[in-house]
Amino acid sequence: MAREAFYPREVQELTLATLAVFAVLAGQCFYALNTLNILRLLTLAFLIYVPHELAHKFVAQYYGYPARYSILWEFFLITLLSAIPLIPIKFIAPGTVYIYTGTGITRRENGIISAAGPATNILLGTVGLFAGGSFARIVVNYSGWIAFFNLLPIGPLDGKKVLDWNAVIWGAMIVMALFMVFY
Repeated sequence: MAREAFYPREVQELTLATLAVFAVLAGQCFYALNTLNILRLLTLAFLIYVPHELAHKFVAQYYGYPARYSILWEFFLITLLSAIPLIPIKFIAPGTVYIYTGTGITRRENGIISAAGPATNILLGTVGLFAGGSFARIVVNYSGWIAFFNLLPIGPLDGKKVLDWNAVIWGAMIVMALFMVFY
């Protein structure tokens, strides 16, 4: 697999996944959807999802590993189903970045690549803390939720790989994410 900035259909899949994230956000406030709120929710979906995924991709590429965003169709469908307003639990994980490590990846590299996504959300949330305003507060909260969920140390989520690499960094990140969730 050649190392390119983006692979065929990758941008389209990332765009489609971002629209699924938008659908979940819109489903939470479907009663107040107007043009301005739709634009705000599209912006929010883009801000909380795309930089997270691209951070994983570009950090992996920095370490010399080809990486590609791809929709996970089962999770994409679950994400869309959770957009239904009456469903109380929301699921935002329509895709993932696949990293092609070839002969292997070190624990440190894997931890840093995995930390890049939640760290991006934490950075974005921190900017929102200083920006102020109602939209910035929403960005802070959702960035915190995305970072927190991804930092859970279970299964294929980022948290397990970050914790395996460096427990102090994992702990600091989870505390910052929780602060943003409850801000």
